[in-house]
Amino acid sequence: MTRIINPKKVYTYHQLSVDIDRLNETYPDLLAVDVIGKSVAERSVFSLKLGSGKQEILVNGAHHAREWLTTTLLMDMVETYCLAASTNQCIGSYPVKDILKQVTIYFIPMVNPDGVTLVQQGPELFLNSCKLREWNNNKDDFMDWKANIRGVDLNRQYPVDWEQIHHDPGRPAPMNFKGYAALSEPEVKAVYNFVSGHDFKLAVAYHSSGEEIFWKYKSTGEQEKYAKKIANITSNKTGYQLIYPTDNPSGGGFTDWFISHFKRPSLTIEIAPLVGPRPVPLSYYDKIWNENKEVPLELANQLII
Repeated sequence: MTRIINPKKVYTYHQLSVDIDRLNETYPDLLAVDVIGKSVAERSVFSLKLGSGKQEILVNGAHHAREWLTTTLLMDMVETYCLAASTNQCIGSYPVKDILKQVTIYFIPMVNPDGVTLVQQGPELFLNSCKLREWNNNKDDFMDWKANIRGVDLNRQYPVDWEQIHHDPGRPAPMNFKGYAALSEPEVKAVYNFVSGHDFKLAVAYHSSGEEIFWKYKSTGEQEKYAKKIANITSNKTGYQLIYPTDNPSGGGFTDWFISHFKRPSLTIEIAPLVGPRPVPLSYYDKIWNENKEVPLELANQLII
């Protein structure tokens, strides 16, 4: 069967939309697609439900605009898992079909579709193109942009220690502006409402770069002990380093909120060797795929064993 996802090219919001339709047509019994919200510029924020198990985990990507290769990774996972389940094949040692009967994996592959489009195609597609250039220090190159098109960093928008977030510029910017209120941005509100309406036992937020895993935030006691177990399993699978927070970690992130609010494990996984403030080069993709392709299956398996 010809593969739908091509991970070796720049992966756009348009391609995401086309591929989701094709996957939904190809695997109607395995995959369910939903639009959980709209971006500032009315692009869809999609969720993909894979499996029928009563237990649920969540994997999301591309909170940050320049980190769109995380979308590629998640869409590759979705197709690979669908293909394996439909043909009753294993991925590594994981019987995908059997796992998906017990654990449903939800993917939100592109939280920030406007920001991704801005990085890849420039500001001319947006009505506020002049403002975007101004916030970008009057540069036409948006390759280091992390925010949405209102200049808000979506991974500083979640309602946990929002008032204490560090290094906030106080105004729209390519990165780090937390907004004027938590949950002010529609993309984050969509994820927040979606997660709040489910019973996710585990969550993963994919970012880039650095080959690191953030896992603890302010968890303590038995919660911390279980979270560290999950983090160590993921570290062993990927080869990525576990990161311990400072005594006063900055809040506002998806993982920070999930850990604090639900008292369950959540991981921020930074793919790829450190490349600085730019998109991860496609030349790293094979390495990233081999390190991460089994991560959601292993986490799902942890809920079964």
